[in-house]
Amino acid sequence: MIIPHPEWWLIGGLAGLYLYDSALLLSSHQAVLFPGRRGRWHARFGEDNFQLRGKGPFVPNPLLPHRPLYRCSWRSEGSTEEGRTWAPPGQDYRLLAPFVGVMFLAVFVLIPLGLLTRLGDIAMAAGIVLFYLAAVMALSLVWFNRSDYGLGRRQFVALAVECLTCPPFAVNLVRHLSLALPENDEFLAVVDYGLTGAERDVAFSRVIACLKNEIDWEDEGSLRAQTLMAQLNHLSRRREACR
Repeated sequence: MIIPHPEWWLIGGLAGLYLYDSALLLSSHQAVLFPGRRGRWHARFGEDNFQLRGKGPFVPNPLLPHRPLYRCSWRSEGSTEEGRTWAPPGQDYRLLAPFVGVMFLAVFVLIPLGLLTRLGDIAMAAGIVLFYLAAVMALSLVWFNRSDYGLGRRQFVALAVECLTCPPFAVNLVRHLSLALPENDEFLAVVDYGLTGAERDVAFSRVIACLKNEIDWEDEGSLRAQTLMAQLNHLSRRREACR
């Protein structure tokens, strides 16, 4: 039996903490929204085939920690009227992106190089110094702009302590800030405003599937069943009109 060296356990622990901190549990009525290139938006949902506590896990791209994530949800019995609008979140995280990139490089490139190669102490020292320089500078920017990020003093202190004591969590700084914003419950307006092509079709399909599941659990002919059916018919027409 081959026993991994302690260095591999340490690197695996860093990666595991990072993925654990990145993962989300989404209910059947939730989605995650994130910006893409050329002003486009993308939506992702929790896993259907594997549930934890009745929710589907979602793990964002581990190589893009600088990209903000926003929680969205929808109401099954919401209004079927069109014309609702959605404004993209105004917070700008681009100032933090370079520091997040440096922290990612320090934690997952330089420190492993120091543990596994002849670079040894030099790479380790460079990784530690770069990480804390980037973390302190990023947290300083957050402090001076904390009102824009919706952070109080206590919330900032908790965030700073978490980032400085657990480097893998610090790499997720942008995600922590964006996910702390109030959840947007107008996902159907997001579908109309920000999603295009196949993304829009997938979003409508997900919402429609949730509605069908709820209708199946309702008593046939009940007032709520009728309301859900009206919403289902309306969304089905909207989906066909977009094709």
